[in-house]
Amino acid sequence: MAEAAKKAFVTGHPVAHSRSPKIHGYWLAKYGIDGSYRAIDVAPEAFAEFVETLEANGYRGGNVTIPHKEAAFALAARCDDAAEQIGAVNTLWLEGGILCGGNTDAHGFSANLDEHATGWAANGPAVVLGAGGAARAVIHALKQRGISDIRIVNRTLARAEELRHRFGAGVSAHGTAATRELLADAGLLVNTSALGMHGNEGLSADPARLPDHAIVTDIVYVPLETPLLAAAKARGLKAVDGLGMLLHQAVPGFERWFGIRPEVTAELRQMIVADLGAREKKNMIVLGLTGSIGMGKSTTARMFAEAGVPVHDSDEAVHRLYAGKAAPLVEAAFPGTAKSGSVDRTRLAERVLGDAAALKRLEAIIHPLVRADADAFLARHRAAGAPLVVLDIPLLFETGGRDRVDKVVVVTASPDIQRARVLARPGMSEEKLASILARQVPDAEKRERADFIIGTGQGFDAARAAVNAIVAKLVGDKAGKPA
Repeated sequence: MAEAAKKAFVTGHPVAHSRSPKIHGYWLAKYGIDGSYRAIDVAPEAFAEFVETLEANGYRGGNVTIPHKEAAFALAARCDDAAEQIGAVNTLWLEGGILCGGNTDAHGFSANLDEHATGWAANGPAVVLGAGGAARAVIHALKQRGISDIRIVNRTLARAEELRHRFGAGVSAHGTAATRELLADAGLLVNTSALGMHGNEGLSADPARLPDHAIVTDIVYVPLETPLLAAAKARGLKAVDGLGMLLHQAVPGFERWFGIRPEVTAELRQMIVADLGAREKKNMIVLGLTGSIGMGKSTTARMFAEAGVPVHDSDEAVHRLYAGKAAPLVEAAFPGTAKSGSVDRTRLAERVLGDAAALKRLEAIIHPLVRADADAFLARHRAAGAPLVVLDIPLLFETGGRDRVDKVVVVTASPDIQRARVLARPGMSEEKLASILARQVPDAEKRERADFIIGTGQGFDAARAAVNAIVAKLVGDKAGKPA
């Protein structure tokens, strides 16, 4: 009996903004792991019940973000040293049915500086701006790396004093009036406050007061270059943005849930940087269209195109790629499957169907090419000012495509209609249908995760009306008008 797919999550309230599904989805694809990582919005009053049912729902664990970190710490039966010191949990996992909690934020902070500012821990006194939960993780990291002079600066001195008492020797608390004096001999300046984030621009401290060897880092990563980092660069100081902390803090959790310690690569960073830029460009809504086999997705995609919405068809993209740039790559992996510069789909099917390892090798070739084709499609239509586009992705949920789109439409029909449609296709059998459905997220779960549902069992007119209603709503909302 095949092992069940490994499942993990990130939960918060809200959580739609999280980049974690994109990070973990990248690693799952890179290492060929049969698993999933999804964002789940859980209200505070429902968090305890959500945690209690993790094992029953097949989860190995997951990440926890605002506002659940302290609640997760209270619910965990066992916590690692970092979580105990920080008083918050951002990573949950199960060991023999026991809920365990850890905090990887401190690790992420240190690993980011290790990567971009070698020798940072020997640079001298550290000034930490802010006294919230993030400051606790940073102070724990600084102490772990042997920094013996840590100066907390906060507008409300009492909050800084709380952290001084919590972390003890080597930690001092100060009001903002002392910032200038504290910077004079500091080797490291860390901003953990909200200053610098979009909507809260401002300079939390003046890097001009720092010595020439100082390093400046900001845990904020939206925007990637905060006013503090820009000022530090202008001063000629080493400046480290907060994106690396986000990437590195994800490593330990992925290893616990999926069994492989992943690598933070330049490719991963660039992917997230591109995502940050795309999300900041709010001039186009990306609508994901998906559905199980036989549900009428292709017909529905044509209806969106008829309504004037640009549609990227992943299946059509695969056909083009097989007749072009994918052909030599497929031939190299599966000799004898391509001729005259084009993939012979029949021969390829004979090589991969029923062979899970071969199918994964093929997907490792094709999926990145289809993704690049879709990215080029998005760039073209974003530049053209399109208000709405559709990505037709057959396996949207199965391949981590949810994080690529703003909203999801799931097409559905009754099991009887689905079966009749599929078995009417040439060469299809009950056995093949069962095999395909076993590899897909169940229709019921897709519908639960959808923003919009289109039933295709009531005829073309009803489906077309549903398509037009979705377009009217999204384009109307985009224009700021009532739908």
